[in-house]
Amino acid sequence: MTASAIDTTRRPPSPSPTPADPGDLCRAGEGNNSPSPIPMGECRSECSSSSSSSPSFPPTSSPPPPDRVDTLEAADDNRFPFYSAAQLNSGQFETRYLIPGILAAAQPGGIFGAFKTLKTSITADLLISLASGTRFLGQFPVAEPGRTLFLSGESGLAALQSIARRICTARGLALETLDNFELSPKLPNLDNADDMRSLGRIIARKKPVCVAIDPAYLAIRGEDARNLFAMGSLLRPLAEICDDTGCTILIVHHCKRTRITPGDPATLDDIAWTGFAEFAAQWLLLARRRRFDPDTGHHELWLSTGGRAGHHGQCALDVDEGVPADPGSGSSPSPIPMGDGRGEGRLSSSSTANGDRRIWKTTIRRTTSAEIQSDTRTLEDCEDRRSRRSAVTLNRDRRRVLKMMFELRGPVTARQLRDVLGINGTRIRHILYSLVRDGLVSEGTYQRGYRTEIGYTVEESVQSTVEAGVERAASADQSSDQNLSTGTGSDSFTRELTR
Repeated sequence: MTASAIDTTRRPPSPSPTPADPGDLCRAGEGNNSPSPIPMGECRSECSSSSSSSPSFPPTSSPPPPDRVDTLEAADDNRFPFYSAAQLNSGQFETRYLIPGILAAAQPGGIFGAFKTLKTSITADLLISLASGTRFLGQFPVAEPGRTLFLSGESGLAALQSIARRICTARGLALETLDNFELSPKLPNLDNADDMRSLGRIIARKKPVCVAIDPAYLAIRGEDARNLFAMGSLLRPLAEICDDTGCTILIVHHCKRTRITPGDPATLDDIAWTGFAEFAAQWLLLARRRRFDPDTGHHELWLSTGGRAGHHGQCALDVDEGVPADPGSGSSPSPIPMGDGRGEGRLSSSSTANGDRRIWKTTIRRTTSAEIQSDTRTLEDCEDRRSRRSAVTLNRDRRRVLKMMFELRGPVTARQLRDVLGINGTRIRHILYSLVRDGLVSEGTYQRGYRTEIGYTVEESVQSTVEAGVERAASADQSSDQNLSTGTGSDSFTRELTR
């Protein structure tokens, strides 16, 4: 078949295509082995003429946007390393402990507790123990001592100085000789990239084994407190610093007010804000077992520890701080006996010179021992409250009886008082007996018709005093009923009557 026959062959009509860029046709012809439908010379001229005479068309593909460009140019395997089952089985992945059973190395964590549960003081004890190699809280040995950094922006330098001095004195140390412990009153902003880079450089340069940031609410903006994803992005750089440097970073943070049941240990559910419980690879939780006693400076706490590595524990922690010195006298006797052995309970010369008579004495006890003590105290408190209520009720009933005896004038019987006041017979006899015993009422017999009855009258020698004393005792008991006890209720009443 000849070329002319081919040219005259009829073909079915095709839809009109969108005009193509001649340059694209040229490139398509160059990219395959098939003969180009346009001779090469004509293609170049056609491309050049079309570029000047016809509008240009956008290229079929565009470069990726800048935010999708891999600026690190790292291999995928380096970005996301995978371990085979054999490698996972043969690898040496061990958890190192700075304090066995309490604090692991190179893991982020936190010290969490309710308000005023000595979070800052216990954090300082932890860091000073690591820096000096002495036992944490006088009980837990340190396996890997080293440099520690304490970034605390809430308490102030005066309070931090007092805490550090008292802890060092309890360990038999001098604060000025503790080279591995450093403190800064400034906190990093965790949402500030410059602060995080600076913190990373400081940790890389000083090579601490542990860093504590106290408190969290001054280092993190509050608007993201309920956003788990936002908090995760803020806390993640701390975990990355731990991985890169091998340093343990602890955040000191509060627990919720409403979640902690008084007297119960704290749990991770009690931690305030979102994200911290999820972030913490290890934790120390503090809660009060009993109300703080300001007269003695005695704290009774629960200390709960745990971590992803599997360690966990709970104990009762008692801390005696003593009481501050009286500003007027310059000194104050400590209510805690001065102890011996590693300086526990002693006063440092520097703190005494500054008028700070407080101490730092810690005692660790088993949970069962603390629970038995708590149950015993609960029973004693119930009995004490019951006794105080009984004393208050007795004093009020005595006043009612005396007031009624003044109104009735003359000898009255127990039955009369019982019927008028609505007090049962056993109770009214007990009240009259106590009044006779205290010399306020006299008991005698008298004739009523054909019957001989026992009657009671207010002693004439104390009638005026008793009448005035009833009124004074009534007004005084309105403000002091809660202070009455079994042994002093009737005595205080008598004193009011005989003033």
